[in-house]
Amino acid sequence: MPRRLQLANRIGLPVAALIFTAVGVGVLFGAQRFIADAKQVAHTNEVMASVDGVEARLRDAEAAQRGYLLTGRAEHLAGYQASRDQTGPQLEALAHLVKDNPLQSRRVRDLAELSALRLAQMEQNLARYREGGLESAQAGIDAEVDQTSHRIRASARQLLDEERRLLAERDRTSRRSADILRALAGLGIPLGIAVVGSVYWLLLREIRRRGRAERDGSQANLRLRESVAQLERHSADLGELTRYGSLLQNCLSAAEAVALTTQLLSRLLPGTGGTLYRIRASNDYAEELAHWGEHAAASAVLLTPDQCWALRRGQPHLLRAQDGTLRCDHVEPSADVGACSSACLPLAAQGAQLGLLYLSAPDPAFLARLDLVQAAVEQLSMALHNLALQERLRIQSIRDPLTGLFNRRYLEESLTRELARCERRGLPLSLMMIDLDHFKAFNDLHGHAGGDALLAAFGQLLGSLARTEDIACRYGGEEFTLILPEAGAQSALDCAARVGEAVRGLRVHHLGQELPTVTASIGLAVFRPDADDASRLLQRADMALYRAKREGRDRVVQAE
Repeated sequence: MPRRLQLANRIGLPVAALIFTAVGVGVLFGAQRFIADAKQVAHTNEVMASVDGVEARLRDAEAAQRGYLLTGRAEHLAGYQASRDQTGPQLEALAHLVKDNPLQSRRVRDLAELSALRLAQMEQNLARYREGGLESAQAGIDAEVDQTSHRIRASARQLLDEERRLLAERDRTSRRSADILRALAGLGIPLGIAVVGSVYWLLLREIRRRGRAERDGSQANLRLRESVAQLERHSADLGELTRYGSLLQNCLSAAEAVALTTQLLSRLLPGTGGTLYRIRASNDYAEELAHWGEHAAASAVLLTPDQCWALRRGQPHLLRAQDGTLRCDHVEPSADVGACSSACLPLAAQGAQLGLLYLSAPDPAFLARLDLVQAAVEQLSMALHNLALQERLRIQSIRDPLTGLFNRRYLEESLTRELARCERRGLPLSLMMIDLDHFKAFNDLHGHAGGDALLAAFGQLLGSLARTEDIACRYGGEEFTLILPEAGAQSALDCAARVGEAVRGLRVHHLGQELPTVTASIGLAVFRPDADDASRLLQRADMALYRAKREGRDRVVQAE
């Protein structure tokens, strides 16, 4: 929590509460003061009214007395007596009202004494009226009576002046109380509201900040969950890719590698169509090796390298939906290319182009996983390159590069295996040793190039005459060997005759001219289960070959 908000919570709210408490207490005391002042004002007015009432009763009594003296009428006398009787209670009430004020109490007592004196004087005057008539009563009204009346008025004025002074003082006190209340209301309430508003504003800011923080936290959590899910998918993909690479290294053929790749890509890119192309050895065409899924934009089964931008540039070529990227020519023109996304990824290893991977789908989401596909493609490229290299090395290790026939090492391995198989099954096996007659003289006459051309042509001829199960080998120099599994003596003799006849009809062209014809000497040996092994059988066939040469060449001789 921010420090300002902590201070606001710790200080602001208590200060606001204190301010409103002070305002409330001030209003309470002010209201009580107003009530007290109002009571005092009412009390003062009551005192003034009582003083006026005492004076009025005395005036009424004096007026009624004079009316009686002048007219002699009894009702005036009754009015006099009534006013006189009311004067006493009125003075008692006034004395009760001012009993809390010693000065006013003393003045009320003086007023009461003067009133009593004045009433006594009026009684004396009435007595004189009864005794001596009007003249006697008028004679009784002297300076003393006037002085008493004057003193009564003076005493009443003192009482009234004091009450007016008290009223003015209480009015000032009321105004001060009102000013204090106004100050409390004008300063305390806005100050309290300002403090509360400040605290509320800080709290509102904190709530908004926390709201933004919560939203940011929610978004961060969402991004984190997405990142975790993406990392999990990426980890799973890497695991899948690692497993794929391990399996790919153990593939024995390109077909296995291609099948493994199609399975991987169909799992990694669901809803995406794919086609894998392999460039021919002639480098003129790329042909389809495998296909999976349903293409959003179909591609040709056979294409030339210049029909694909990826093969031209040696880099991936991507086409997103509604994108202006140039379309490859191998994509079917009838397809709505603007409504689909596609990718062409070249297969290359050690600087040589091997093929192409074409992917397409209506949704471009698969392009987000192109890095993973590119890694799989690179591994496939290396695997295909290594398998091709292994195949070339294997062929070179068992094939003679000039004639294309098996070499001597393969002959020895194969002969031992075929002898064991035929002996186990009780089948015959024959072996021919073939030598081109006078090859040294031919080589000296036409050079090594001419001799090589003859050997290559004879290798193709021997390979074409051999059966599928036969094994044709170059034994060394101009000598060749043909293993005939499951062939007896007569079948081997017939085959040897065909070979000799085919050699005599062989025509070889070199450097624009036809080379002379040649003949071949053939030695034939039939396997004897109880007497022969591989080396013994070769030795017998070789001895038969030398007999054929000694007997005039261009013939077939069977070992005894």
